[in-house]
Amino acid sequence: MEFSRRFFIGSCLAAGASAGCSSFKGALSSSPIAKIGVLSDVHLNVPGDENYFLKALEYFRDNGADGVLIAGDIADKGRISQLRRAGEAWFKVFPDGKAPDGRKVEQLFVYGNHDRWGWTWGLNEEQKKDPAVLADAIGVSPESMKKAWEESFHEEFSPVWMKNVNGIAVVGAHWGFNDDHTKAMAKFFAEKGKTINPRLPFFYTQHDHPKDTCFGAWAWGHDDGTSTRVLSAFPNAVAFSGHSHYTLTDERTVWQGAFTSINTSSMKYSSHDYSCRENAPGNSSGYGGENREHAMNRIETGDGRQGMLVSVFDDRLEIERREFFYGEALGDNWLVPIPARADGPLSYSRRAAKRSAPEFAEDAKVEVCAGDGEKGRKVVEVKFPSARVVDGCRANEYEVTATLVEDDFDLVQAQRRVLAADYYLPASKCGKGNCCVFFLDELPKKGHYVFSVRPVECFGKKGAAISSGVFDVRP
Repeated sequence: MEFSRRFFIGSCLAAGASAGCSSFKGALSSSPIAKIGVLSDVHLNVPGDENYFLKALEYFRDNGADGVLIAGDIADKGRISQLRRAGEAWFKVFPDGKAPDGRKVEQLFVYGNHDRWGWTWGLNEEQKKDPAVLADAIGVSPESMKKAWEESFHEEFSPVWMKNVNGIAVVGAHWGFNDDHTKAMAKFFAEKGKTINPRLPFFYTQHDHPKDTCFGAWAWGHDDGTSTRVLSAFPNAVAFSGHSHYTLTDERTVWQGAFTSINTSSMKYSSHDYSCRENAPGNSSGYGGENREHAMNRIETGDGRQGMLVSVFDDRLEIERREFFYGEALGDNWLVPIPARADGPLSYSRRAAKRSAPEFAEDAKVEVCAGDGEKGRKVVEVKFPSARVVDGCRANEYEVTATLVEDDFDLVQAQRRVLAADYYLPASKCGKGNCCVFFLDELPKKGHYVFSVRPVECFGKKGAAISSGVFDVRP
């Protein structure tokens, strides 16, 4: 019976979620074993920063969460006062760690790199010795990390811990306590991994993504590969990790191979750590061969404050994606079968093959103008509308091509990628206008140009291009 049910779930996904891991529309029986709210990268800094954190906790409380997982970077500058404010917010929403109906709500939190090292950033050696600084620093020593945690969250600190939420095991590894956290988690699973029920999903959380899982080898800030190796022995493992701030509107958030790995996004802003996008700063974990100046400023994503409410069943997860700045869903719920299979319906290769390309409306137009740029160089600006969502597949970015059209030839002179202006937003906020800016001197041959634009969804499938009229590019 268990095999048949799991086969049914997998078949439903394959048939009903061809574009990605969006929800199967049919009815699936049974109530969840547990509901767990998931956040990361809260980055509390100054008083008032906790307001969105409070909104998230209240949403989880009001929707039946049995636990809340935070995958690190709670305190932005690694200050005890910032961590304490997180604890005060928690106990305001969950007095004595309980919901209003009396159920216990588990704290499933770990430290991130900001919590551990943030107190040192921007300080010279003399300032790092200031008694006032040291008194408010979480990561001065293992003792200070332990004390700050226990005073803020009223629970015993352990570098690696395991808790139980309605029968669902949850394991967490703190960043940088004595030894490297991936080494600590490897030791933990070697000693206690066999105690975890293999017939139920279990959660694991650390701050950085397990290498070569969600978003692939280029993902910003992934770990050294230890956690991927360890968790590959557990097909029922679900790893939740943050650090990258990548948006939950991107289907690559959920990776399935030997186990399941899920990006938790951020409560502070959505990531723009992508390589070679004109409106992004680059990616230190990805391609490093680009040294040119970008013609555009970094896209602003401070209204990207995201999290998840995960309903846990014995054979699947149902993931509700939330945006806490606007208080809206980010799209259909995701259905994730457990245990994972490398050849299953949620493998990247299968999902990529079934994607549809976003497309522009029939009346969409490309406008081009030239002028003085903000960086002291003359520019050509290409403006265009957002592409339409097709079969649940939205434009994550756009490919913009500048082509010289003279005599009897067309010759591509430059090509750029820009993140979509709405790539991280809920559907109700989509539809922003987009632009791509070229430096004039990056178009070396002067003459008549056509600028074409293609929408590109997150797995790389491209829609049909729309093009400008002929535009005269002159010095």
